[in-house]
Amino acid sequence: MDKPENFERPLPDWYDSAKLGVFVHWGLYSVPAFADGPDGTFVGYMADLTAMRDITGKNPYAEWYLNALRIPESPTARHHAEVYGAETPYSSFRLEFEKGAAQVDFADWTALFSAIGAEYVVMVTRHLDGYPLWPTSVPHPRQEGYRSSRDLVGDLADAVRAAGMRMGLYYAGGIDWTFVEQPVRTMTDLMAQQSAGADYARYARAHWDELIERYRPSVLWNDMGWPAEDDPRDLFASYYRAVPDGVVNDRWTQVRLPRNRWLRRGYLAFVGGLLRMLSRSGRPVPEQEPALPFDVRTFEYEVPADPPARAWEVTRGLGNSFGYSAAETADDLLTGTELVHLFVDIVARGGRLLLNVGPDGSGRIPDVQRVPLQELAGWLRTAGPAVFGTTPWRCAAARTADGAQVRFTRAGDTLHAIVLSERLAGQVRLRDVTVAPGATVRLLGSEHPASWRRDGQDVLIDSPSTGVAPAHVFAFDRGAS
Repeated sequence: MDKPENFERPLPDWYDSAKLGVFVHWGLYSVPAFADGPDGTFVGYMADLTAMRDITGKNPYAEWYLNALRIPESPTARHHAEVYGAETPYSSFRLEFEKGAAQVDFADWTALFSAIGAEYVVMVTRHLDGYPLWPTSVPHPRQEGYRSSRDLVGDLADAVRAAGMRMGLYYAGGIDWTFVEQPVRTMTDLMAQQSAGADYARYARAHWDELIERYRPSVLWNDMGWPAEDDPRDLFASYYRAVPDGVVNDRWTQVRLPRNRWLRRGYLAFVGGLLRMLSRSGRPVPEQEPALPFDVRTFEYEVPADPPARAWEVTRGLGNSFGYSAAETADDLLTGTELVHLFVDIVARGGRLLLNVGPDGSGRIPDVQRVPLQELAGWLRTAGPAVFGTTPWRCAAARTADGAQVRFTRAGDTLHAIVLSERLAGQVRLRDVTVAPGATVRLLGSEHPASWRRDGQDVLIDSPSTGVAPAHVFAFDRGAS
């Protein structure tokens, strides 16, 4: 396959050095805050979807509420009938959402984002439920006036930029459930919804054009593919003219289905059969390389075992949902230590973490989500120099003699060995690690000196006494050979 034309486009400096972004999923779905599968995972959901197993009752994403509501036997439909009444439409959540949205002070959000060292924020401007979070002037062909009254996108963008961060925008370009009636149960349902026709293509393109013109986002974060009736290369060109140091993600896959109804059914039946066969045989579905230009690859809820040579990011929620799910407790979310370990692992491998927060229906970031973020912020106050402004070392990972994982970063000629353990022994042995002779070592956050020596193929560090922390950083000055 030929490379898309901007595969060789230089990555903007700001994004090349960025380590941490904050994703924000907030919309009408944040009011019911209910997911069919709060104990499920994205990995399991995708496995079922791809294997053509009906995903009814298994989706952990609260932002998919409208889809599950359309499945009569789903837990969401039963919950909706019990709490709101079976005849109450999804659009009725707009009144409560807008009441809360009118009062939100985005400075509170951005203070939290800044505290964890976030360099950029990506806001969901319109998810699959079709509700725009800005007062768009693009008329909806089926639901007049279906949009936010307050310019939530613009107001958050102003607050983010005032706090010194970059602002990116998410848009679910491939699917809009206000244009379709049938729910997604299997992968072929998803494919069918990604072929909504020329009217939808014009609508989605007009939205992205408007978002670019009004808000000049630093990240163009599209999701769920893109209509086959529109060439996104034209959109990319206009975006780069408007935002020369902008970044485009890789989720622009275009599904081209036969226009004839019977041919389409036959094609989707064939694809469904092929997916079932691959699932039964245990063979993975071949991964399709992006055919369109992009700047960054996105991995969802997984750190790639073999990171790509190009820029990449990992995105995930603090729990198993992006949108706020009221059923999720602290036990379902990353702890502060787990978050630190995840972040360090991604950075050491050359990636970025786009970490999601899901405000509730009133626009408040729940305390249960704030706790791990605040623990990350506390750790970074000491360990920040080992993360921000660093590049990967020639070796990303190692372990200590007692089995603790270690990750490496470098800043100039300083090598950071980050031990992913809450406690340190008096001596720390790094297995199979080479440090430049003559380097000096210090433990970040400690006033007491440390020393090191080679012992065979290992590095042995005499560590000063330390307390409990999510991870501990040894900095080898002049050690990054």
